[in-house]
Formats: sequence, structure tokens, C-alpha cells
Amino acid sequence: MKNNLGVIGLATMGANLAQNLADHNFRVAIYNRTGARTEELIKTYGKDRGLVPFYNLKDFIASLEKPRVVLLMVQAGAGTDAVLEEVCGLLQKGDIVIDGGNSFFKDTIRREAAAREKGLNFVGMGVSGGEEGARRGPAIMPGGSLAAWEKIKPIFSQIAAKDFKNDCCINLIGANGAGHFVKMVHNAIEYVDMQLIAEIYWMMKLGLRLKNEQMAEIFAKWNKDKLNSYLIEITGKILKTKDKKGKYVLDYILDSAGNKGTGKWTSLESLDLGVPSFSISAAVFARYISAFKKERIKISGYYKKNWIKTRLSAKQLEKALYAAKILAYAQGYELIYLASKKYNWNINLKELSRIWQGGCIIRAKFLDNLYRIFKETPNLENILLSKYFRAEISKNIKDLREVAAQAIKNSLPAPAILSCLTYFDSIASKNLPANLLQAQRDFFGAHTFQKKVDGEFFHYQWE
Repeated sequence: MKNNLGVIGLATMGANLAQNLADHNFRVAIYNRTGARTEELIKTYGKDRGLVPFYNLKDFIASLEKPRVVLLMVQAGAGTDAVLEEVCGLLQKGDIVIDGGNSFFKDTIRREAAAREKGLNFVGMGVSGGEEGARRGPAIMPGGSLAAWEKIKPIFSQIAAKDFKNDCCINLIGANGAGHFVKMVHNAIEYVDMQLIAEIYWMMKLGLRLKNEQMAEIFAKWNKDKLNSYLIEITGKILKTKDKKGKYVLDYILDSAGNKGTGKWTSLESLDLGVPSFSISAAVFARYISAFKKERIKISGYYKKNWIKTRLSAKQLEKALYAAKILAYAQGYELIYLASKKYNWNINLKELSRIWQGGCIIRAKFLDNLYRIFKETPNLENILLSKYFRAEISKNIKDLREVAAQAIKNSLPAPAILSCLTYFDSIASKNLPANLLQAQRDFFGAHTFQKKVDGEFFHYQWE
């Protein structure tokens, strides 16, 4: 009996996706460079339940029904290229290779073109939801050809998470690197979302002097309204979790956050495209500076801070966080919109807002509003132009300003909050002081300037 598809790479995500597929009655061939990991997965999942182990790549490929579908879940970068070269040498015209890892989208564009020359279909598939999502239902963002999508759709639709209307959180995003691109930006929005929540938590703790249980109650309450989301939900749970000794786990975790590079990639791409993604870069740098713990300890010894209890209310913090969230998504979606135009992907932002409603880390009630807005205005270039968000920003921006002001007054670092506000004040300004910048550039470098939008260029003889 032939296997329906094969999975190569059985680390956390690969192993859980393989089990998810087997749960849905697919016969899944599994292979890992280290055979011990294959054996461990079979032992954990159970024999004769849909996972078929292989210890030889040639036998693994031969076991698949045609056209063969191979899902790669290996380390991004050189590791993916090495496995691809070996796998593609064993495949035939019309077979499908899916990269389900966190690959850089430009690598995916390159790999798709190379595979196409060999007559193979290559799909770059973003998968979000972490270990639990992979096992129980992730948000899935494939990018590739329509022919490949039609073949893999019946398979991966069955294992995807469900949106608010119980539809599958999966759809073809666009050609070649589109799937990995939106997954990359998803992660960047996640960076900002998490950083905003952390800054609000810090305001509660140091500014309002609230206890963990009090903060947990506030987050639980927020999760029932406009801020309803997976990240708000787990923040409330984290705040009240105690270990066996009765100590709050959060309170003894070192304040140094890691990252896996997707936030950096998004920042670099926003720079390449000339898109003002203030908050994405700020959130990345916030993680970087948190890792400078030893240096922070040294420097903080010379600059004493006196925390002053603020008069902010929990309601003000809620409204500020909501306004900042809107502005964070405005930046992320603006980047996707402009990248889609550059790379001719024709990304459907309505569908993307639906796919992100389940399984992924940024799943939130908020996304239903985005779905509705893009349904009404498919080619909307910035969500701040929508009637709904214009009203929401108007109702909440005052509180965001007050929270930002209190953070500054109390020496509380708030890079995400401040960058969201800076983005808004810049994008919502008809005029900026950039005329002086351009005058300076023309003065010392004869870089010329315009007098009107899309007008001709002039140079002034300043001296």
C-alpha cells in the first residue's frame, strides 16, 4: 500500500504535523536523518496507526503515491538546500515538494524557480501555531502554483485550524514566496503584539503597583472584549501561575528574550521596500536590548530611577493597548500590501485575516474586523483609512498618548508604544519637516528636490 505523503524532519514541528496528518487517516511516511528520532516518534505515537517509518531516503520516496507529496520540516537555510538537492534527485516530473519550515521568502522564490526548471512543484508553506498548533490545528499559508495547491488542498485542509465560522484556516496565498512572506510578517506582528503587552504589564507592575493576581484578573477581563486574543489569554494565565513552592513562575524568569530571526527579516524587508514599519523594528530591538543583561546591570548602577505611582487606570491602559494594536497591524498589513504589489502575488488580505483567526499565535477577535473591512474594500492600502478604524483610533488615541507620556515621565521603557504613536503621528501628518532634510541633501550633495507630489526635480545653487 502506497503512502499518501511523506514528512522529512521530525523535530517538534515535523513530528507534530506528521501525527496530526495520521490522526486524519492519512498514511504518512516519515524519515529523519537521525534514525533514533524516527524510532522515538513511532514509539510515542504507536505502531500501525498511520505513521510508516523509513531509514533510507530512496525507499521513503518510492513508498509514496504519485504525484508524490514530500513535506520538509528541516532547519531553514543551508540545511533545507542540502535536503532539497538530495530529495529532488529522487523525484519525478509533477511531484510536489513542500517547505513547511520558517524559510526566508527570497530563498523560497529561488528554490521554486529551480524546482520548476526540473518539472517539480515547489510550495513554500508558512505554518503558525507552535507545537500545539501543529499537533491540533495550525494556520497554514501555502505559496506556490495553483496545480500544486489543488493537489495538497484536500490533505492540509483537514489538519488546519478553524476560523470563527468553522472554515479551514488555509488558502493559497500567492505564487512562490508569498506563503513564507506572510508567515514572516505574521511573526513580526506577533513581536509587536507581545512587546506591547509586556510594556502594559510593566506599567501595571511599576506604575500602578499592582500584584500578579490583580493583573491576571485585568487581563482575563480584557480577554472578554475587544482585546480578546490568544496572547492576552495566556498572559493572564502566566501572571497567576505558581510553582510547587507557591512562587510566581514569572517573577523568577530572567528578563532576557530570545528570537529566531523572522522579526529581523521583516525589518530588513521593510527597509528594502521603503515601508515605515516603525514598531516592527522597535520590537526587534527591544528583544535585542533585553539580551544585554550584564551591560544593563552595570549601566543601571550609575543612573538611579525613582518609580512614581501613576494615576492611570486599567481602563486607560486597555484603550491604549487597543489603539497601539490597531497601529501595529496597520504597519504589518501595509508591508504585505506593498510587497504583494512588488512581487506580483495578489495577496488577498481578507483571506489572510480569516486564516489568522485560528491556530496561529496572533489569533484574535480583532481579525474579524479586518476580515469585514477587506471584504468591503479589497484594495484598501492602509486600515487607518477605513471608517471603522478611524472611529476606533479617535476614541482611544488620547489614552495611548497619556500612557506614553506617563512611561516617559517614569523612565519606563516603552519602545513599542512610542513607535506606534510615532507611526500614527507621522502617517497622519499632511506635512512633515522632511523638506528641511531634502534641502540639506540638495545643499551638500545636489540631490535635487520636488515642489509638488510626482513633480519634476530641481536643484538650487545654495552658495
